[in-house]
Amino acid sequence: MDGIKRSRRLAAPKRRMTLSARSADVNLPATFSTRGGRFMSVSNALVTRQHEANQVAEVSAAAAAPAVEPKMTMSRLMERRPVAIISHVASTGLSMFLAGGIAGALAKTCTAPLDRLKIIMQVSGANQQTAAAKAAASGGLIPAFIAIGKSEGIMGYWKGNVPQVIRILPYSSAMLSSYEFYKNQFKNKETGQLSVPSRLAAGAAAACTATLVTYPLDIIRLRLSVDPNMKNMGQVATAIWKGEGAKGFFKGLPATCLSISPYSALNFCAFDLFKKTFPDDPQGIAAASFLATLLASGSCYPLDTIRRQMQLKSTNYNSVIDAGIGIVSKDGINGLFRGFIPNAIKNAPNKSIQLTTYDMLKKTIAKSETALNEEKEILKKEAAAEAKNKKGKKVTK
Repeated sequence: MDGIKRSRRLAAPKRRMTLSARSADVNLPATFSTRGGRFMSVSNALVTRQHEANQVAEVSAAAAAPAVEPKMTMSRLMERRPVAIISHVASTGLSMFLAGGIAGALAKTCTAPLDRLKIIMQVSGANQQTAAAKAAASGGLIPAFIAIGKSEGIMGYWKGNVPQVIRILPYSSAMLSSYEFYKNQFKNKETGQLSVPSRLAAGAAAACTATLVTYPLDIIRLRLSVDPNMKNMGQVATAIWKGEGAKGFFKGLPATCLSISPYSALNFCAFDLFKKTFPDDPQGIAAASFLATLLASGSCYPLDTIRRQMQLKSTNYNSVIDAGIGIVSKDGINGLFRGFIPNAIKNAPNKSIQLTTYDMLKKTIAKSETALNEEKEILKKEAAAEAKNKKGKKVTK
């Protein structure tokens, strides 16, 4: 019996050690006592541990979840960076598209009187329905300019400018974008360089592309400028459709492409080359454009006169050569250069206004894009800081 009692006394501590080891495995609190049987303490400890684990899981899930980019508002930009609204409302491509149109429209409007005078001088040999055209045929430039004001008033100098302004937006966009496209197509694939002949070809192709897109507006503008019976674009378009059909909107297109192509080719190529020799500022850009325009205009102006006369409703010319011969036989060589002086005078301020305005708008768009990106970064940092504070408060609770 004594042996049995001794074995029981020796066995009892082993059970306590086993329970103690199990308690350590589950990290039971120090207040737990196997003898007292306080199972509520164990339950509370397990609940607390589970709650903390859930909080950690929530924080981890929030950190792993993709961040939602905060939204920029107009009110915020108005208060902090108004210039950024341009890029917030429109993309960079659309902004540049509109900038080119605005610059072109402003330049065309400022030089519209000289442009109208040029057209009247060009067609005065074939069309003398207006007092200005008669004065141009008999007296030349200054009498024609005076006759416009006397017979049509001050707004007569801007007659036909509305379709020109409407036309310049798609024309400028098509011209500039297609020129860049054709340059990429024609450049050397190995060196990435663009030769002079390739540059000329790109300029010619860009001119034809832009002309094809906007040619009906050019026809309407011409008819509105030279026909005293036409008062608005709708009236001109209706008259062309009824009298000549759809073909009337593309009358003289081959001659136009033939005249525009070499002009655009020389203008683009010369401008790119002259631009390298002038400072990269508005004055340098204006000077390079002026010289390139003067070179292109002087070289290609006879073709422009031919295509203008072929666009007239009353023309009997069947081809560019036929028109050229007819003009020379009737008015001499000078007939091919009628209106050249107002054209040269017009193009100088036209290009200066256009390129200067475009350069200013382009810089403003660049500033707007930079300001918007900076403001977005600030907004992201503010949102991240706010989210971090919220997470800290959750963990504390």
